[in-house]
Amino acid sequence: MQENALEYDYSIAKLFVFSVLIFGFVGLLIGVIIAFQLAIPELNHLASEYGIFGRLRPLHTNGIIYGFTLSGIWAAWYYLGQRTLKISYLEHPFLRAVGLLHFWVYIVLMALAVVSLFAGLTQSKEYSELVWQLDIMVVVVWVLWGISLFGSMGVRREKVIYISLWYFIATFVGIATLYIFNNLAVPTALVAGVGSIFHSISFYGGTNDAMVQWWWGHNAVAFVFTSGIIGIIYYFLPKESGQRVFSYKLTLFSFWGLMFIYIWAGGHHLIYSTTPDWIQTLGSVFSVVLILPSW
Repeated sequence: MQENALEYDYSIAKLFVFSVLIFGFVGLLIGVIIAFQLAIPELNHLASEYGIFGRLRPLHTNGIIYGFTLSGIWAAWYYLGQRTLKISYLEHPFLRAVGLLHFWVYIVLMALAVVSLFAGLTQSKEYSELVWQLDIMVVVVWVLWGISLFGSMGVRREKVIYISLWYFIATFVGIATLYIFNNLAVPTALVAGVGSIFHSISFYGGTNDAMVQWWWGHNAVAFVFTSGIIGIIYYFLPKESGQRVFSYKLTLFSFWGLMFIYIWAGGHHLIYSTTPDWIQTLGSVFSVVLILPSW
């Protein structure tokens, strides 16, 4: 089939664009509300326990990171993935079905996340508040994206994997590894027969838990707000400006530099804490060195 004969299927991309708009509006609205609560503490008491800052902030952060931003990355993937790989989901019904399942399981997960966080059900880990049952759903959503991502690459016509897709792969692998390790936990009701069915205890204790948490927490920003968004920019900026990428080799240098350096910078969240000095120093040094690939 010739390239100009391909008819791309943007239906899944459109679904994710709708979720971008919804999560963006709601997430930013909650952000404005909690910003006013910081300035006017009385606003914390408008809706009893359900309107306090501590209950609303996880809704804001999860809504913006995993709702607004991830939806945008996935909308871009289901749009530019076909175009850069020279495939169409119309000719691959399995990949189309996986994409639709990916979207709907994700929407159900986000709805349950909103309800559980409003109810105050939380692991008390920043950017990783969801209870263990929803953590399992996160893994399912991520695996579905992985099937779409690597399945599409497996049937591609274009031999060269465009730089945007390298950044999407980094987002997939980075988040998968870090999220699973940070959320390893023991459900207390199932194992010991005590506590709520939603309660769990982290595999790690004290300082170790803090180090694993910020290995994850900082890199949630690295692999969602940074690598995924850079992937989008590398496709749409040359398209809209009409200018080709200056140097493909430079993009790969930037990619590997960013991936190697960023993942070790999380220790800067734990400066002057009980974590070992070398962890704090490593995080600080890599944070400064990070200027190079970021720039």
